[in-house]
Amino acid sequence: MRFLSLATAIAGIAGFVVIIVAAWALTPQETAEFSAYWGLFFTGTGVLTGYMQETTRSVAATAHPHGARPILIAAIIGAIAAALITLTSPAWINLIISHSHLQGVALLAIGLGSYAIQAAIAGVLSARKQWSTYALLIACDSGVRMIAAIAAWLLGYHLTAFMIITVMGAASWILIARPRGAIADCPTPVFLRRSLTAMGAAGATAVLIVGFPTIVKLTNPNAAGAAAVIYAVTLTRAPLLVPLQQFQSALIVRFVDNKHRIAHALRTPLLIVWAVGITGAALAWAIGPWLMEFILRSEAYAMPGWALGAYTIGAACTATMMVVGTCTIAVEKHNYYLGGWIIATVLAIIALTLPLSLQTATVVALTLGPLVGTTIQGLGLARINRHEDFAGHRRRRVHRH
Repeated sequence: MRFLSLATAIAGIAGFVVIIVAAWALTPQETAEFSAYWGLFFTGTGVLTGYMQETTRSVAATAHPHGARPILIAAIIGAIAAALITLTSPAWINLIISHSHLQGVALLAIGLGSYAIQAAIAGVLSARKQWSTYALLIACDSGVRMIAAIAAWLLGYHLTAFMIITVMGAASWILIARPRGAIADCPTPVFLRRSLTAMGAAGATAVLIVGFPTIVKLTNPNAAGAAAVIYAVTLTRAPLLVPLQQFQSALIVRFVDNKHRIAHALRTPLLIVWAVGITGAALAWAIGPWLMEFILRSEAYAMPGWALGAYTIGAACTATMMVVGTCTIAVEKHNYYLGGWIIATVLAIIALTLPLSLQTATVVALTLGPLVGTTIQGLGLARINRHEDFAGHRRRRVHRH
């Protein structure tokens, strides 16, 4: 786990560096296009994270005699994703980038097709608790982007180079030994149904996390200070949510191993989330305004301390939902997982359309949606505990008689 902690630290730092260096290297128009392209790609990888989570859960459980083969299925899913991107691209590529359309579509299709396999491999490695190899995969994925982004900035490269940088980490699995013999705990139709549910929920997760700045822009296209809000949300969330995303497979394994002690298994991750969140919020309020202008080298990104602190608390609310959500997957309450994220995303979008200042509406969106979604997922976990308590009571009565 020491290697996994190091890898998640690298992932968190790398995300920061790429976003900041892109603001230095690109013109304002290119920065907007890069952010849209980056968000689209990572929304796609977010959907595939659901496949990784279900692969982790199913491979960690007892193998079925006729169980599905997650890596083979991932290759098929990747091919389908690449085809869909290519076929639908004429409808949306002009809205994302202003030039290099063919390169942009090809990179996105190949990148997400490759990431499907990478997600399956990550899931298998997590299920087998091969944490050092899994950590290497994470480090390669994020580290290569950071190094390439710095090089592109120093060499004076522009948008096309940063599009390549966006997707290049998805090929990291080629450098890693591919696990063999991974079999799920259920037949292919059941595995696919569960995977699609997890992917749908992960897609909603990705929209709320990676796609949130895009939602802000779409719902408030002419709002003053929209760019500052987008960067403030991105930078206050990255230290907590980026590492947590990489830890999700480890959390699933933790919850699978402690199905009969869910409350106990949840306590430590949630304490860590809120310790980091509260500390981060205090720091964001105190020194965040100065850091925003210093790091991004422009007064256009000025933001009051109270907003930065509130956005950080919002990140902790979302992180709480991520932890509770992975627990609902581990105990096979996929419907509660999906319902929680969908409701949270819808509420966040509604909040951003309210007649409030953009800063205030963003705070409401970042807190209200995740808190309601977490409550829905918590209801699923409460049902597990009630059923276990009832079953345990019946067993004790039978034993006494």
